[in-house]
Amino acid sequence: MLFRLVLWLLALRLRWLGKRNAEVQKRLQQQDFVMQWRTVGGKPARWYNFTPSGISSRKGLHPNAQTSINFSDAKTAIEVLKRSAKNQMAFMEAMQSGAVKVDGDASKLMWFMSLMPFIGPQKKR
Repeated sequence: MLFRLVLWLLALRLRWLGKRNAEVQKRLQQQDFVMQWRTVGGKPARWYNFTPSGISSRKGLHPNAQTSINFSDAKTAIEVLKRSAKNQMAFMEAMQSGAVKVDGDASKLMWFMSLMPFIGPQKKR
């Protein structure tokens, strides 16, 4: 249940950034792909569509996702995401251990990782 909530909150934040953050909008200009996040069992799952006009998302599996991030289970997903908030290498370590598997175009995951500094709360200037 917690992983489903995290995926939904990520969708809200990404959509907000795609509409209001100039740097994220700039990074979206060359993108047009679907990335889905899921557990190996397929539930929960959510896909994110990145286009020059913004970011949209829906729950479930997308039939034509270019990149799929498959977590071994929801508990592992939460742990990996918590660790990767502090250490970007945590995601790579989880991939090496087999807890996370990427299907499709892995370069899209690397591009997504470039958005990580914008996803967390921003400090006011």
